[in-house]
Amino acid sequence: MYTQAAPLDISPRPDVVTRVFLLFQKVDSSQLDLWADTVKRAGDDVGFWRDVVGVESSERQKDQTLFRVLEWGGMEII
Repeated sequence: MYTQAAPLDISPRPDVVTRVFLLFQKVDSSQLDLWADTVKRAGDDVGFWRDVVGVESSERQKDQTLFRVLEWGGMEII
């Protein structure tokens, strides 16, 4: 789990914490045909990712009365 590998300690404790970490790798042009379904999906609503990555409900994210923390990062896999 990401939180075990990269603990986050914030004081005072936030009401909403969103942590997103993206791993990515170059796709060789000879492998592009393997990604045909992904290319078709590129036009879909991206809202489904909220459930996939475990982001809290958008209502809490938008509530400006709450103390919110957003951490994001990424790493290329070579």
